[in-house]
Amino acid sequence: MVFSITDYNPDVTDYQNEVARIVNEVYDNFFTARPWTFAQKEIDMFAMPDVTMTDAIITSTNPQNPQSKLVTGVSTTISAEPRYEGSILQVTGAGDDSDNGEYFIDSVQGSGGVRVSKKAIYDSPAWSTTTNPVTVIAKQRYITLPTDCVVPLGISFRDPTQTATPGYYGTVTELNRRDDAEARLWLDSTGTPSMWIPYDNVPGGELDITDFPPLPGDLAVTNVAATLGVNDWPPGDYEFFLAYRFRGNIGPIGAAVPVSIPVAGGPFRPRFTTRDTTLSNMFGLHKHIFYKIVNITATGYGDNLIRDMNAFSMTATTTATPGGGFTVGTKFYIPDTNASCDVPTVWLAGVAASEFKLRSVPRLPDFGEGTYWRIRLHPRPNFFMPVRIRYIRKPQSLIENEDTPESPPATHRYIVYRSCEELFTKHNALPQAQLYKKKADDEERKLAAQWLTQRAASYVKRGFGVGNGETFKPFRRLTQLP
Repeated sequence: MVFSITDYNPDVTDYQNEVARIVNEVYDNFFTARPWTFAQKEIDMFAMPDVTMTDAIITSTNPQNPQSKLVTGVSTTISAEPRYEGSILQVTGAGDDSDNGEYFIDSVQGSGGVRVSKKAIYDSPAWSTTTNPVTVIAKQRYITLPTDCVVPLGISFRDPTQTATPGYYGTVTELNRRDDAEARLWLDSTGTPSMWIPYDNVPGGELDITDFPPLPGDLAVTNVAATLGVNDWPPGDYEFFLAYRFRGNIGPIGAAVPVSIPVAGGPFRPRFTTRDTTLSNMFGLHKHIFYKIVNITATGYGDNLIRDMNAFSMTATTTATPGGGFTVGTKFYIPDTNASCDVPTVWLAGVAASEFKLRSVPRLPDFGEGTYWRIRLHPRPNFFMPVRIRYIRKPQSLIENEDTPESPPATHRYIVYRSCEELFTKHNALPQAQLYKKKADDEERKLAAQWLTQRAASYVKRGFGVGNGETFKPFRRLTQLP
């Protein structure tokens, strides 16, 4: 429709891609700029209680460079649970006072160990290795929201299946960070949450995943011999991408690394070679691989979708530390150290030269690529609690010709008109740009009247009168001014 209005549709890939980029930019801005009812999403996430251990041991394998420190003797409730990466670990009772304090859990190490780094306010001093037990407390102070969260709108506790904890939690009020600071709310208060505080960046100025962009040379992909009909990939052209995970969050995706799997000399499967992320005794910077099918030699199939190699279940039962082994449960990891890693045979239960297995992996959902919202509940829950989170979500980009916006059909005309405005402005056709700006503005007002107003969920009570009891109005009538 955009090409029809502009009366210009050259068979030039670069121009068509430019129009697609403009349409996606308009679509994304429209979808996320206002709290449209169709753009809101609700999910349940679990808040985890504090876990206290009294027999932990602090040690260091490289004390001269104390970036990441090792704590052993930690319960597998924490050390074998990747969700605790990014949580707080408080150390008390150490022989050296400088060892006490709060740390971030950078990496869980599996059998009773975690790697931690001290919070920025402590300047991460070297600590003294000791065999004397210390007390550690794991705290989920901040809950990281999903990758597609643009901005949180509300928090509630509504899961009807939870019967072991208090059934009614009352109102949960949003508190901005200024009011939180002025009220001096104690960070370690525990109980039933009554307030929540949003954070649009990592609290305390700590290292975040955005500090670790994948650079050229961080990923190399080659072909390695495979077993025919088991773990071999269909010959063709592919692109692979690297992103880092730090404290549980995935960062920006790097540039494509193209690879061709030939017919001659096969069968083959990909081998990944990456840099060592444990240098300088830093731990917890894990690696994440994505792929794109450019062209399958036998059938000519190809698409523009980026797929997540961690997003599909495998038949693996191997357990290992995230980033430290090839598979963890049903997920695929590559080592943190600088080592080559072949695609595991158990991935997709063996690719077996089937392009349909590769195509069956879901496309990567759009996300902020490193920018994550976090919330802090006050008081912090002292039991496992399902938290219902409502937020504006990021829509899926329109990549293939068959893609359609995740908004009602009535919104499509607005996207077209606003895109035409941008295109006419780009080509200095200002009268046409103004015409379609007016058309887009008119469409937006119509959409706002339908998709930004809702009938009140509760009754609106009128005043009491002697002898006539209570009366109710079922809803408020809303009027939008021009």
